[in-house]
Amino acid sequence: MPALQVRDFPDDLYERLKEYAADQHRSVAQQTIVAVEQMLARADEPGYHWDGERLRCPRPRYFDFDTEAARAERAKRRKELFAEIRKLPKFDVPDGFPDAAEMIRQDREERVNHILDTVGIGVACEKGAAK
Repeated sequence: MPALQVRDFPDDLYERLKEYAADQHRSVAQQTIVAVEQMLARADEPGYHWDGERLRCPRPRYFDFDTEAARAERAKRRKELFAEIRKLPKFDVPDGFPDAAEMIRQDREERVNHILDTVGIGVACEKGAAK
């Protein structure tokens, strides 16, 4: 396998690479290979280029093919929908009914416990532990 030696590699860039590699649980050599692979994978895409310091990506383009008439029609439909919603009967929430945040928390705990049981870990979430 060929070896790669880079002369005059900036110290600060090497330190950043070393820290990033450690964060990714890779060696500097492994992280360098990953970085070069990612750069070369995008090299043929228009707008990607190396500016001497970092790989630059083109900004995503937003094309608006809507017409003013289409926007106005959507706004009209939205207003009609909200008018229909306002016509629906109001209801009182019963006393002791859990609030939305509590129901979401309980659902998350159940989901986490199900996932842990599925993978065989079996550690249950305690109340207040999953946030």
